[in-house]
Amino acid sequence: MVTNWRRPTKMDDMTIRSSRRTRRRLALCLALVWLVQLAGAADAQLPTAAGTQVAMSQSAWRMFIPSGYTPAADGKVNLLVHFHGDSQTVWNNAAYADLDAVIVTVNYSGLSSAYSNPFSNTSLFQTLLNDARSRLASRPGFGASTTLGHLSVSSFSAGYGAVREILKAPAYRNEIDSLLAADSLYATTASDGTALDSQMTGYKAFADAAAAGLKRFIFTHSEIPIYTYESTAETGDELLAHLGLTAQPINQSGLGTLDFYRTAELGGFTLWGARGMTGDDHLAHLRYLGEWLGDLQETTPDLPGDYNGDGVADAADYTVWRDTEGSTTNLAADGNPDRKIDAGDYTVWQFAYGNTLAEQAAAVPEPTAAGVTLLALATVLPNSWRGRSR
Repeated sequence: MVTNWRRPTKMDDMTIRSSRRTRRRLALCLALVWLVQLAGAADAQLPTAAGTQVAMSQSAWRMFIPSGYTPAADGKVNLLVHFHGDSQTVWNNAAYADLDAVIVTVNYSGLSSAYSNPFSNTSLFQTLLNDARSRLASRPGFGASTTLGHLSVSSFSAGYGAVREILKAPAYRNEIDSLLAADSLYATTASDGTALDSQMTGYKAFADAAAAGLKRFIFTHSEIPIYTYESTAETGDELLAHLGLTAQPINQSGLGTLDFYRTAELGGFTLWGARGMTGDDHLAHLRYLGEWLGDLQETTPDLPGDYNGDGVADAADYTVWRDTEGSTTNLAADGNPDRKIDAGDYTVWQFAYGNTLAEQAAAVPEPTAAGVTLLALATVLPNSWRGRSR
């Protein structure tokens, strides 16, 4: 189990001065990281992506069409929009991951406010999507029938500023099929010592949809401590608590220098905690983005809570869970999955109750009245993508 460090609630004058110095040093550190990433990363194991670069309506936006990419027969084009990070590095990682998508990279100079300020204009993200579609439609091999297919959004570091604004709009949360936050979610510390709720709302809503199997959400973090606001590890903890998950300890190497010490998964939501407390460890989440990019277009996960495999989460699946509770060998109802049947697996079923594989819901459904009745009748109860065609 990971125990969160929490700062004192009161600071004396010396601590405040030290905190200001820390903040200035952090800003300098992040600026240096930005310069390094703009220079690109000479990383082993990654191919050099080949394709066509296309100018867009804003100089900060760049489109890349990988060599050999063709739209689907119905004109649909898969799109990845990535916020913050050397464009060539993103393209190379997409090539490594064999990502089937056109890529738009967005890079503004500065920290998170450089992204949040423009995208606080709710229409800007739609403008970007329209711009991408219209420019593709004018290119050979695409044509007027071009429409957007699977839509993925990813961010590194300060890029979360744009994503947080985008996720505030339910229409965008519905439109986005998959989300990757690569060491890329910070938040103000609230009075209770946790991430400020208003800055987590959109991410939590998307995590809910992912946990229910309707979306894909991959969240990664380093161990870099932040003393004046919530770090990526702490916002990750906030998402886990929201979903009722506990990260499992692991010792697993990833692409390049990535080295993971914890993970958690529920439906289409996955968290990866990586070791490292330096700027270089932070930058590894961009340098080796290909560790996760290929997972953004995974087919919709098996229906969470469907423990008998009949394509619907219903009372029969509760029976499977009830009859195997406590088992570490019969894992048909291991919904989290942590290789044991327990209250966490019940929560997965409860959250998914009434869902079907055929259903293409845009929001996470609440348990129905029948589900509530079933819970009341149970003798022992624990405490309590939408992917388009490719």
